[in-house]
Amino acid sequence: MVRPGTLHREDERRTYLGGRGRQHDYYRPSTMPLLTDATFVVTDIETTGLSPDKNRITEVACVYVRGGEIVDERRMLVNPEQFIPNEIQKMTGITNAMVFAAPKGGEVFPQIREWITDDAIFVAHNVSFDYNFLQSSFRRHGVDELRHAKLCTARLARRLLPAQKRWGLGHLTAHLGIKVQGRHHALGDARATALALIQMIELLQEEHDCETVEDLLAIQYQTMANFRELPKHIKALEPVLSALPAKPGVYRMIAARGEVLYIGKAKSLRDRVGSYFRHGAIHTSKIREMVGRVRKIEVVETGSELGALLLESRLIKEHQPKYNTMQKRYRRYAFLRLTTGNAYPRVDFSLEIEPDGAEYFGPFRNRDAVEAMIETINQSFGLRECAGDIIPNENLAPCFYYQIKRCGAPCAMLQSAGDYALEVDRVRGFLSGADTGIISLLERKMTGHAEALEFEEAAQLRNRINELRKIFRREERIAESINRNNVIIVLPAAEERKREIFLVRFGRLAAQVVIGTRPPAAKLAKLVERHYFDGATAPSHCRREEIDEIKIIASYLHLYRDAGRFIYVEEGGSAEHVMERVITELRGERKKTVADDSGE
Repeated sequence: MVRPGTLHREDERRTYLGGRGRQHDYYRPSTMPLLTDATFVVTDIETTGLSPDKNRITEVACVYVRGGEIVDERRMLVNPEQFIPNEIQKMTGITNAMVFAAPKGGEVFPQIREWITDDAIFVAHNVSFDYNFLQSSFRRHGVDELRHAKLCTARLARRLLPAQKRWGLGHLTAHLGIKVQGRHHALGDARATALALIQMIELLQEEHDCETVEDLLAIQYQTMANFRELPKHIKALEPVLSALPAKPGVYRMIAARGEVLYIGKAKSLRDRVGSYFRHGAIHTSKIREMVGRVRKIEVVETGSELGALLLESRLIKEHQPKYNTMQKRYRRYAFLRLTTGNAYPRVDFSLEIEPDGAEYFGPFRNRDAVEAMIETINQSFGLRECAGDIIPNENLAPCFYYQIKRCGAPCAMLQSAGDYALEVDRVRGFLSGADTGIISLLERKMTGHAEALEFEEAAQLRNRINELRKIFRREERIAESINRNNVIIVLPAAEERKREIFLVRFGRLAAQVVIGTRPPAAKLAKLVERHYFDGATAPSHCRREEIDEIKIIASYLHLYRDAGRFIYVEEGGSAEHVMERVITELRGERKKTVADDSGE
């Protein structure tokens, strides 16, 4: 479970002035965090009616969002100590009988207040309703009131999706393609709101250059009035804008004297580029300034979003446009690092891939998942846990980790370099999914703790086992270290009934090809032979210019793991065997497409 951070002191209380002179009193640090670092507590409640003073809460759910993912969720029924009307029982499914045995407000609201830590952003769909009900409940039971930044997803949707006519949660989730399970139940609606929030934040980051929580909070209060007539230089671009393809690609915004102002990627060039110039467009001050200078637009179709991501990264490095963020931020996934740059490697945590000769595994969805994996490795293998380089000396006394059998003490020459290297190989095998026997070992330990009535220790092991199962079930394996990753990716192409194949060698893009319904076996076989069976060995270091590409591919593999087909190319295999697997996957995709087209 990821706790949403630490509490801020009373003297850090500030007032945020939104648009239209609205004041919102809440706790906030002296600088607002980046969207990637902020914690959002997405909340939904069910009640006995519409009045915070007369009616009561029957259910509360909180879903925590951080780094673009749901990281935790909580739910609790509350005995409202008043009758739930029949129409509300039918809508929510919460009956008087269900809440009769639930704890009363005096017992649960102090606990619920702790769920909403003071450095988090309070989020809800029609946020005033949930916020005001909770405030009344907290006051009624003598609990500290909320002093939080508030974000309303309904208000945000009205500004980001102006073409939509309705912004209720059901209409919004339908538009965004979110399947809602448990509609009109607090947890179901909170999850749906959280997923909508994640998509809208991505839209703000990618299309509106929104980077901080302060930007986000300000956008929800921007005026939606019609703007004056478009300037002449934007009118002059209308023929170019109307001719843009609705396909993935990269665009360049260019000034009057040829300066490249901005480079971006798009799933649909027509929609994305057009969004800068339409009436009522929402922009940060920097992008507004940039739009005023644009006199020419150039685009390159890439065939897929991954292709656009990679080309965008290369062009930004080449041109270094003024209005691009200095360091392009991609999803901040967490990585596990095996420090193979020294004779006695250890495992640790990293948010970056550095050109340091280490092996990086992942990405993991958050830091907690990495740290749980590191703890599993440290308890199950014999790698050292101390930092710094080791110079073996038989006169050294082994440290505490040797005493508890978590290290073989190579520093004191109680373990040879060769034996330590074998232990490192065992860790690699575990991380690649080749050795999942640790799960069975942990299950035996969990059973032992349970039989000894050590329930807390058993629960910790159960959680660790569940995490490992998710990792290996989701991706079959974490794969080789990222900068040694050899994989063939098959994804749907932008053109109907076509697919795009990416050949990734040592974590870098080696080749890219678009194919139709009939796989060009001879052409693919040549590419596989050339890029995977050329006798090359994995580079020990990443060049600085390669790191972003490796991160983009690794993050894309993680993000779209359910959308594409991934064929991992094993060391020591044969080109013929790899091609058999590729053709099998392509035929399977073709059969699925035909079945979908026929409505089966």
